[in-house]
Amino acid sequence: MVSANRKQSVDPKPGESAGVLLRFRIRLAHARALWRDFTGESAYDRYVERHRRDHPDHEPMSAREWWRAKADFDDANVQARCC
Repeated sequence: MVSANRKQSVDPKPGESAGVLLRFRIRLAHARALWRDFTGESAYDRYVERHRRDHPDHEPMSAREWWRAKADFDDANVQARCC
């Protein structure tokens, strides 16, 4: 009898599984956003957002152009630190 009660408390109620899945997807999206920020993958997206807000009169650089310009800038401005 105890195991039957335990099983009832572990199994989600009807409709509750959708809430669990939604919370999981939100946490997964948050973790992905943090990972993209940590690795620098979101840098171009932030550039485009800022550029469109501050300079709506012309198009931002393409992703390829922006990454090339960033690499050139980083090569020209070497910092003597680990991070």
